[in-house]
This record gives sequence, C-alpha cells and structure tokens, in this order.
Amino acid sequence: MVHKMKFLGMALTMALAMSMALAVAASADVITSESAAATTLTGKQGGTDVIKVDGGELKCATVTYLGSFSSGASAVTLTPTYSNCTFAGVTSTVDMNTCAYRVNVNAGLGTGGVVDIQCTNTNEITITSPSTGTKKCIIHIPGQNGLANVTGTNIGSGTTKELTLDINITNIKYSQTTGTAETGNCATADSTTNGTWEGDATFTGSVSGAHVGIFLS
Repeated sequence: MVHKMKFLGMALTMALAMSMALAVAASADVITSESAAATTLTGKQGGTDVIKVDGGELKCATVTYLGSFSSGASAVTLTPTYSNCTFAGVTSTVDMNTCAYRVNVNAGLGTGGVVDIQCTNTNEITITSPSTGTKKCIIHIPGQNGLANVTGTNIGSGTTKELTLDINITNIKYSQTTGTAETGNCATADSTTNGTWEGDATFTGSVSGAHVGIFLS
C-alpha cells in the first residue's frame, strides 16, 4: 500500500509538472497589446533595408509596414510599402500584388522567428528595373514559407512600449526576367533560392489613433 501511494504521488507530481510546462508554452511567444481592442501595427525601417539576388541589390529609402492583431496573437500579417527604390543602382519599383509578410511569433521570435510570404492565388512580388522606360530586369518573388531568421526586441515602457525586428533572412526563392536593355547581370534564374533580405524596423501599436504599448511575451 505504501509503495502504491508513493507511485501515485510521483505520478501526480509528474502530471503537475507537465501541465505547468504546457501552460508556460501556451503563454510564451505571443505579441501582446496593452489594449483588449484590435490593435493597429505600424512599422518603419530603422536603417538600410537590402534584398539581394543575382541581378543586384534592392535598396529603398523608405519601407513602411501596416498590420493589425489582437492581444495574444501568435502571428501577425504585415503589408509593406516600398518607396524611392533602386535596383542595381537604377530607379525601380516594388509591387506587392496582394502579397504580404506573415511574421510567426510562435516560432520563437525572441531568438529567431520565421516569415511566410503569402500571396493571393499565383500572384508574386515583382521588382521592376527601371521603373519607367525600357526594362532591364524584373524580379519575381512567389509565396513561400519558413524564411528565417527574424529577431524581436522589446523597447520602451508603458504606452510607449514598442517592438523592433531585426531581419536576416536567407534562402528566398525567386526568378529573374531579362529585359531588352539588359547587358548581362539579370540572366533568367528559375527556382533559384539564394535570395537574402537584411534590415530592421521599429513597430508601434495604436487603437483609434491613440498609442498603446505592445511587446513580445
């Protein structure tokens, strides 16, 4: 009887420990808002934002992001806007064509999360260079999942709590279409996966135009 009681005690202890571990796991790796209402998320690049492919580098003077989430979300979808861009040193445009970035917080964003590029139907992100006149190069970036790594950091306090994301993504799939004015650096590349994206951005939360604190937990 004593041995049976000891066994039951050990089983209860193990069950309690497992339930506590599951509770911690369930509450970790989410983005939290200090408001219970749906929170608007706006972001802006902090420094240089560079997407590299075989044909050259895309650099934009301004990159902004817009999304929304409910407190405790494990992922957030962000729609970017790229302005004043150059590709391989030539004025260029970036068209999202209904595509957006889904940042998966529950992938362990504090230590390195992942991004999915989500597009409607067979749409793709396109980078067109130059933006006007005879085309030299068009980059096509299709929908794809599990692009690593993105690291999140909490900054500020109270209603000024914000979130920074450091982007260091590799293995982006893309293809290139050579234009009639091309001289060699934009050879067609089908199903190539050596694209990279490096940058950083700071994100702010708001509800009905009023600043609210946001943070990873």
